[in-house]
Formats: sequence, C-alpha cells, structure tokens
Amino acid sequence: MLRISNQELQAAIAQLDQAIYNHEQWHKGLLRVLLGGLPADSADLSPDACRQCRFGRWYESEEPGPLREHPAFLALGDVHCQMHESAAGLLRRCEDGLDLPIAEYDQFTNLLDRMRLEIQSLRSELQEAAHNRDPLTGARNRSGLLADLREQQALVRRGVQGCSLAMVDIDRFKQVNDEHGHATGDAVLKSTVQCLFRELRPYDHLYRYGGEEFLVVLPQASPEEALAAGERLRGALAVMDRDVADGELPHVTVSIGIAPLDPEQPVEESIDRADKALYRAKAAGRDRVQLMS
Repeated sequence: MLRISNQELQAAIAQLDQAIYNHEQWHKGLLRVLLGGLPADSADLSPDACRQCRFGRWYESEEPGPLREHPAFLALGDVHCQMHESAAGLLRRCEDGLDLPIAEYDQFTNLLDRMRLEIQSLRSELQEAAHNRDPLTGARNRSGLLADLREQQALVRRGVQGCSLAMVDIDRFKQVNDEHGHATGDAVLKSTVQCLFRELRPYDHLYRYGGEEFLVVLPQASPEEALAAGERLRGALAVMDRDVADGELPHVTVSIGIAPLDPEQPVEESIDRADKALYRAKAAGRDRVQLMS
C-alpha cells in the first residue's frame, strides 16, 4: 500500500487521468502524420522525444511526487521511451518517402498496448487503494482485512514466516471528544495514524478497526519482536509533536495488545486474542503494551 495521504492519492488519480488523455491525443496526432502524410513534429523526432510530449513532461516533473518510487511508475517510464523510439523510426521512414514495414508498425502498436496496460494497471491499483481506505485517517478500512489475514496465515502455516497482530487503542478518546469536540478528535485520529505510518515498516499493514481502535499486521515478526515493535509505537505516540495549524492537540497515549497469528485457528480468533491483550493493557493502567502468548 502506498504511504501517501488520501488527498495525495486522489491527486495522483486525477493526474493519471489527465496523462492518459494527453497520451491519447498524442497518438491521434501521430496517426494523422503516418496516414495523412503531414509533416512530423520535430519533438517526436528528437533523441529525447519521450520527454518532449505532454505525457513525458508530466512524467519528468515533480507532480507525480509519491508515485515516483512505485515499480509500476518506473516500468511505465521505460515502455514510454521505447514506444517513442519506435514511433520516431516510423516517422523518419515517412519523411524519407519509404513504406512502413508491418513488423515495425506492429512493434510500435505492441509497445503502445504495453504502455496503456501499465497506465491502467497503476490507475486500478490507486483506485483500489482509495476504495480500501478509511477516508478520515488514510489507514486501510476493514473491507479486505480478513482476506489479507488469511493470506498471511497461509504463509505462517507453511512455515514461510511468522506474523503477529497489534491492536492499538487511543486511551480516553471519548474524553477528548467530550472536552474538545469531534473536530479535535478527528485531528487526533489523523495525527495518530501519521505517526504510526512513520514508525511501521514498509510491509506492515495498518487498518482502522473501529472508532479509535487500529489493527497493525506485522509480518515476519515473532510475538517477542511484535512486543518490541509495540513498545516502539507506544513510545513514539507518547512523545509525538501534536501541533497543528489551529493550535496544539490534546496529549493522548495508546494501549496496545499483541497476539501471534495462529496458523490453525480462524483468523478472527487471533484478532480476538489481540483485543483481549489490549483489554488487559487498559485494565493495568493504560499507556502500555500487553502480550497474549
């Protein structure tokens, strides 16, 4: 899952839509040149043609931002350049009055199809990410939780890796809402998730489980390693700077319950064990981490 805000995610989808439109307009212009004998655009014949078109200028700009490190985005850049090189070859033959070899044209259309596939694949992934996100915090929602956990459980069952769950709950959150209002409560939820994202590993998964409760899936983590990770999360949240544009948010702490993902029991049982560990952490005084072995 991309570690970007909901706003950045929606902006990325809008940028891709515009990029798709710009690319299709370029392709229409190219066909007019190839079929109608019109003069080629000098930019399409240049060595860096893939950087000259509107799609290429967007791709090379700072606008894509968080998408830059995504494997699909990098693959898209590669096939885009290959497609322009192929197109330039066709245009040069037209300028020289030569026929277009079917094999070369087929190569171009194959690259064009690959580029379209890469764009649509990236856009579909972004759309799916947006659909599976909690709109307030940017954490995953529960729609795909059980399916994701069953995939992790299959890896645990085969001995590929261990996996642990951490149930995180903001202490006395109702008091925050009662004393400061729900807008402040929403800001606390968002700042909590931002802090969790900063502390979690790239392959950890964070879900908004309900209200002020979040479930963290920790692949490749034994219960003891998950306990250490939970202490790290608790400590980071306890000291985080909660200054916001409208003033400082109230200081809050979290309690965390840890449980291993059982390879044999239904995944709901493991969630329940993490929740019971969280209850013990609350009962023991809050602002602490409890392991349910």
